[in-house]
Amino acid sequence: MAGRLAQLRASTNPILTSFAVGFKPVAGIARLVAPIVRADRESGTLFTFGKEGFFIYDTQRALRANAKKADFHLSSDTFLCTEHAIETSLDYKELDQASKYGAARVLQLEQRSINFTQRILDVELEKAVADLIFSGTYYASGNKVTLTGGDQFSDYANSDPQGVVQTGMAAARADMGIEPNTMVIGYTAWQTLRFHPQLLEKIKYSQKGILTEDLVAQLLGVDRVIVGKKVYSTDAGVFTDLWGDYIALIYVPVDAQGNVMGEEMVEGTTPHTVIIEEMGYPEVRTYDEKKVRSYETTRKYQVKNISTSYGYLISDTVA
Repeated sequence: MAGRLAQLRASTNPILTSFAVGFKPVAGIARLVAPIVRADRESGTLFTFGKEGFFIYDTQRALRANAKKADFHLSSDTFLCTEHAIETSLDYKELDQASKYGAARVLQLEQRSINFTQRILDVELEKAVADLIFSGTYYASGNKVTLTGGDQFSDYANSDPQGVVQTGMAAARADMGIEPNTMVIGYTAWQTLRFHPQLLEKIKYSQKGILTEDLVAQLLGVDRVIVGKKVYSTDAGVFTDLWGDYIALIYVPVDAQGNVMGEEMVEGTTPHTVIIEEMGYPEVRTYDEKKVRSYETTRKYQVKNISTSYGYLISDTVA
């Protein structure tokens, strides 16, 4: 009986776990706009710095005098990483057939199963990030605008996307002390903005009349334009955009190579939203039952807004 229980009990598979850790999402932007912060425990306290680092102090010191003293204050909030798990399975007929071609073929079959579960978990993570970054709930009253009528970018004759974006940049800077460096734009808004005459006019003598993310970033004065193109399917098989008709202006800490920074973020560069992920995840466990081997992939995280003051949200860009 003990042997049977051990066989049924899920055990961590280090090889398949390494596949899960190395998984690269397709078309997802969650990790590009919400830095991952690793936590060494399931729950705890998250600290953020205040604005003391922006103060101007009289630091000139007279002979034999003490240096001026500066105090900083930390704001705190709690976090709780919850488990997100999904499993799939392979029949022993499939495994036996693959084993005839060697262990590498079996491993390839198992990796395909892990990639399937990872894609499912990744869609859920993407939606959780989109729901925070593109929700007016997570922006202060002075840090968001809903466009109507002639202000909507789909009104090519009257709208002023550059003006709207610059207003948002200034409002975010007034709260953060630093300009947003990233524009997160939903697919619907992007398809309208990239053909806007106001922007096309500025490149008509130097380009082919096609606006890319890099060109729009240059024209609107942000370092990066990140377009949310990922979709999800309803139970009826209908695809729906995960990132809707919104534009978010936020700060995302990046290094000199443009890689998103997580726990190595420096003070004064707090992002709007982070993904707090417990160390040791994702994890893959396998267990056998009758003639089926199951593969369970688990992630453990919380998507958390840091401050409603860190960014600016533009809603309803298309009529």
